[in-house]
Amino acid sequence: MGATRLADFIDFVRERAVGGRHMDRGELADLWRAASQVYEQLQASEAGAADRPGVKPLSPALQAHVDQLVKLPNFQSTFASVPVAFGMVELDKLVAYQQHITRSTLRRMTETLRAPLSDAELAALCLPLTPADVGFRVAQEERKRVVFVADNHDARFLGAQVLAPSAIPGLVTDGHPQAVLALSVGCTTNVLNVVRYGGRMVLNNGYHRALALLQLGVTHAPCLIQVCAHWEDVGLAGASEMYDNGPAYFSTARPPLLRDYANPALTRTFVTRRARKEIRISFEVETGPLFL
Repeated sequence: MGATRLADFIDFVRERAVGGRHMDRGELADLWRAASQVYEQLQASEAGAADRPGVKPLSPALQAHVDQLVKLPNFQSTFASVPVAFGMVELDKLVAYQQHITRSTLRRMTETLRAPLSDAELAALCLPLTPADVGFRVAQEERKRVVFVADNHDARFLGAQVLAPSAIPGLVTDGHPQAVLALSVGCTTNVLNVVRYGGRMVLNNGYHRALALLQLGVTHAPCLIQVCAHWEDVGLAGASEMYDNGPAYFSTARPPLLRDYANPALTRTFVTRRARKEIRISFEVETGPLFL
């Protein structure tokens, strides 16, 4: 709270929190205002806290892991727009744009991990080569509509492409197919990554992992760094919030930091309804004459 917009905080509580619709809006606003005062004080007392985060080189074992990662076709496609680098990034100075985390997810991570973590454990956690199990499944299937659900927010529509029928082993149709339109759904290349612009780094993906490591006393984590030389690069590399409200993260004296999640004066815990990710795909087919 405090670093985020008041209206966004109230909307989140009313939409996601159990009983949120019945919570007093005035009391919620007072909570936010108190946090805002603390955040304003941090602007002065911790000015420059996010500037010039440290980046250490990878160990030989982690570098060997990265050499495998960058060869994956999905990685090359995902991170083709902006130059990237890898290093051990200082967690305490990372800027945070995300407004909330799920404590149960964070708790499961901290209970599973044991410090100190080996290079192999850090690599698997921060820069995985394979997707995690997100409970992905078909929830509804109709003639021109399919609904998928997943237990993890990372599931999403991954794009459309035209393929040759020979690329789909076991394909069975009512005729002799000449082309296949593939609509892909699944998970992203879910690596810990930051957007670097100027002298700051904003955490773009991997909030729960970064927080779990911070709570375990880990100071630096292996991370993909999207290196933005121009402001428009930020729009390609980062979340829309990062680009739309850039000054809040890249220009203010003391932006919201990852470590602020541990500050009780800036946070509030609510019991929320469990959420699943739903992906709905519908398609239409039109056939008609084409006169040349």
